[in-house]
Amino acid sequence: MKVAIASRIHPASVGGLAAYQRELASSLQSRFRINGQFLSVQHVQTGDADTTSSLQWPAAELMPQATWRKQHRWVSHLASRARLLPFADTLSRVMNHHDAWNAAIREVDVLHFVGTGWDIIGYPLWREAREAKVPFTVWPAVHPQSWGDDAFDVRLYSKADAVFCQSEYERAHLLSRGVPEEKLVRCGLPPMCRSNGNAARIREWLELDDRPVVFFLGRRDAGKGYPALLDAWPLVLRECPEAVLLLAGPGDADEARLSRISPESLRDLGCPTEQEKADAYAACDAFCLPSAHESFGIVYVEAWSYGKPVVCGTAPASRELVENNVTGMWAEQEPKKLAESLLRLLTDPEHRLRLGLAGLRHQLTHFTAEQMVGTHLKAWGAQLPN
Repeated sequence: MKVAIASRIHPASVGGLAAYQRELASSLQSRFRINGQFLSVQHVQTGDADTTSSLQWPAAELMPQATWRKQHRWVSHLASRARLLPFADTLSRVMNHHDAWNAAIREVDVLHFVGTGWDIIGYPLWREAREAKVPFTVWPAVHPQSWGDDAFDVRLYSKADAVFCQSEYERAHLLSRGVPEEKLVRCGLPPMCRSNGNAARIREWLELDDRPVVFFLGRRDAGKGYPALLDAWPLVLRECPEAVLLLAGPGDADEARLSRISPESLRDLGCPTEQEKADAYAACDAFCLPSAHESFGIVYVEAWSYGKPVVCGTAPASRELVENNVTGMWAEQEPKKLAESLLRLLTDPEHRLRLGLAGLRHQLTHFTAEQMVGTHLKAWGAQLPN
């Protein structure tokens, strides 16, 4: 069996969709000796060198970025109008009738697309899969009510043989948007971080000593709750002045809010390497990402894999994943309430340990690579190897 994983995003890039591609390929290769290839538009890798060199499968370019941008302008102009959706679909397919695509897809048994309708390339890939008579499946990572659930997206999902949903909330939402129920497959994710995190190393590097640490990893925007966390941190410091907020992820640092916090109470990793991320998970006392929008929340699963309690936000998928006061805590994007949740964890070691261990058990029971790969193989109609 051979699998092609296609996406606008290069598998060596930073971010959840790239990490998912790497984890799926690695698990297929190492656990079941299933070979494959990556197909992507984003040919310039934005991850670290270790990530690029560790890719299990070869990567090929579907088209140059400049070509994709030009096509996106044309297709999106049509796709933004409901009555022109069929024309946008057709235009996307006509512009991408490439011999190279045909050759690549003829060599595989499954074409798995990671993306949405608005990524444009999903439509021509679907056509190529149909001509090659191989299954076409989609991993859209929808953020309901935010992105990935537009009519142009739903049109693509309805053509696919299967659409993977990371939560029951996402599945129910796509069903309500018109995707046929029999095509929707629920599939969680295993931790995608390294398992060799070294707490002592990063604590020494950042001069943290034995101070309590809260770790934030995500895009630095309102959707992820970053501004709310910065506003809450001075309130945390009133009750727990020795605490340190460890920040990581892309986006605007928000200097105005940071200026209201003592630099001694902050550490910033920027966009960390995979090893730095693992070390941070190992070193923190609690993980906090108070998101309003999530398709799943892989960072909570990763924090659980290190036995750490988590604080999630109001995103329905996150609250489906995190059980309040059992595997973590729920918080609003309101500074006072967010600070209260963080202080409960920082000032009550027994509560913190209990939630962290419950999260670890939950991860080991429900979110493993074996479960993820088994769900994919079943959706692809493949025999699960012994």
